[in-house]
Amino acid sequence: MKRLDKMSQILQAEPPTLQDPILRLTYEPSPPNFTLRDVISAITSSNSPPFRVMVHKPPSLEDRAQSVRTKEKRSLLYRLVFSVIVAIPTFIIGVVFMSLVPSKNPTSNFLMEPMWTGNASRIQWSLFFLATPVMFYSAGNFHRRSLKEIRALWRRGSRTPVWKRFLRFGSMNLLV
Repeated sequence: MKRLDKMSQILQAEPPTLQDPILRLTYEPSPPNFTLRDVISAITSSNSPPFRVMVHKPPSLEDRAQSVRTKEKRSLLYRLVFSVIVAIPTFIIGVVFMSLVPSKNPTSNFLMEPMWTGNASRIQWSLFFLATPVMFYSAGNFHRRSLKEIRALWRRGSRTPVWKRFLRFGSMNLLV
């Protein structure tokens, strides 16, 4: 900042902070005597501490949209991988042990016995415990969107007639 203060063409300079490490400055160019390259060389020539200098371009609307798409794709990929990982033991327990393993198998008999109270078997409880995180984590986006759609449809001041509200239920989010 001391080097920049010595330059008479710099009108205003906001010093960088740890939270916002971008130096914003306003200067009056007078080529070829004073340009942005002179400011950059003055900053890089200060050796305490050495700085890496580049012109900052804020992200464009397309860059922001691309980052949002990338974040959503990554989130969907994590949810898909989680669902596939949970689907493997669900398939083994729900299909193999309930249908394909003979009823005389001791493991199958153990899993078919009722657990805790009532008539729910260990297989049904294990399928419940496997399906619940998938329903809330992997399908959570669909639940949130369907609640928003229902609120928008039934909120006070909605322009949709009441009789049409009962007929409008064709959203993919509501189907999930």
